[in-house]
Amino acid sequence: MKTNETDKFWDRNALYEEVWTTPMQRLAEKYGISDVGLAKVCRKLSIPRPGRGDWARIAAGQIVARTPLPKLSEEIRVWKPVPRKEIPRVEQIANKQERLQLERLEQLPSEYVLKHGSLSHPLIAQARIVLARATEDDRHILQVREQCLDIRVSKKSLDRALRIMAGLISLIENEGFVVKVVKNSREQTTAVIHEQEIAFGIVENAERVDAISLLSENILKKVLSYGGTDVAFHPTGQLSLEIWKPWQADPKRWRDKKDSLLEGILPRIVASFIRIALAERTERDKERAADQERQRKNKDRARLHRLIKEEKARVEALHRTTGDWIRADQLRTFIQAARDAAIENGQEVQPGTQFGDWLIWMEQQADRLDPLKESPISIIDREDDVSNYRDPYAAPEKEPRFEFPKPIWKIK
Repeated sequence: MKTNETDKFWDRNALYEEVWTTPMQRLAEKYGISDVGLAKVCRKLSIPRPGRGDWARIAAGQIVARTPLPKLSEEIRVWKPVPRKEIPRVEQIANKQERLQLERLEQLPSEYVLKHGSLSHPLIAQARIVLARATEDDRHILQVREQCLDIRVSKKSLDRALRIMAGLISLIENEGFVVKVVKNSREQTTAVIHEQEIAFGIVENAERVDAISLLSENILKKVLSYGGTDVAFHPTGQLSLEIWKPWQADPKRWRDKKDSLLEGILPRIVASFIRIALAERTERDKERAADQERQRKNKDRARLHRLIKEEKARVEALHRTTGDWIRADQLRTFIQAARDAAIENGQEVQPGTQFGDWLIWMEQQADRLDPLKESPISIIDREDDVSNYRDPYAAPEKEPRFEFPKPIWKIK
């Protein structure tokens, strides 16, 4: 169903009615935005709102006078936000065993994960080799062009990032899932969980700082410039683990905080990976079911279309057959009238006579039309034998024309 163009914008009059009949917080939830965001929309559209104490008075049964909706000198159009997708509950997407797995992971001590994370894991060992010879970009972050785990950090943070990645990979594989590095892909690190792919990586934040301009013979050395200010970038040591695929994953990022580092939340991160995979699986199942339903409907429509065409063909055949039967009856009536007229005029009509043989031929044509009789053999039945025949040396032939004489028994 196509979306109406007006549905993309707020309806000022409708929103005014809702604002005065529904508390802002509940109304904001309806549209998938915050109450602060909804208040901004009201200000843009010049929609007056109830005061803070008005809803308490309304709840107490008092009547609160509305502030009238002012007229606008010109139309204002404000885009409606795209509603946030509701995050499914675990009960909706996971079976009992999967729910127990999530509960166990969330209770797992992070120290256990780091202790069992193997730095000798093939992916970790290969990443260490590749990143050891990697060059730095202008933010002092290691960049590689080879197949490698997605670890985008500085040299100083590399050992820590490898330990985090080792713990993460170990935990994912211990839960029965797979981590692989995908070739020819910008985001190469992929966890395959419940047949769903989750691309992720570890990233170090680089902050922008003012750089000291270097003067050489009164010429300002060119450095990165933002708004006329010379700047440089320095890694902060703050790491984050980010999900790049699926793009709608929620949450998508976990960061180091002052009171907690990534190392302390690895079990929770893996549990989130599993939730995201389960949600994706549910969506894929829905899409697959919807696709199967569309295919079923298309097959039903195709079958119905075929049956309708077949029924129409039968009806048309019935009409043709009925017409042939009527014409055969008319033809027999005519043949009898011709026989009677010929006898009345002293003409011979017995078989073997000239007109008698013509009468037999006409009766055969009536039988060929009549659907209630066997069709006599006719030379016309062999028309297909010469359908593609053409004598290249013969002059074009005119179609033969035949007319019965008057009276008809004079036919020769």
